[in-house]
Amino acid sequence: MHAHDLETLFLRFRDDGDMRALAKLFDAAAPELLPVAAHLAARRDEADDLIQATFLTALERADSFERGRPVLPWLLGILALHARKLIHRDVSPKNLWR
Repeated sequence: MHAHDLETLFLRFRDDGDMRALAKLFDAAAPELLPVAAHLAARRDEADDLIQATFLTALERADSFERGRPVLPWLLGILALHARKLIHRDVSPKNLWR
């Protein structure tokens, strides 16, 4: 699926509440995000959690997405922020000796 198509799907969800468009976006974008999530996470379940957290944040912050910009880099940025939180959580002093 082309980047423009992903943006169109997200905007249809954001502007019109089109849940089918959101499902199509998830189905198209999740496989693109998964290799990055898997690289940033220590385990597969954490990578899956990163994908879920990314989409949850995208839903919560849909109004902050700028029309005309590609949605995949925006989602990757959100994923990176969640990965940073995961990494910091895992290296907190209480986890250093487990």
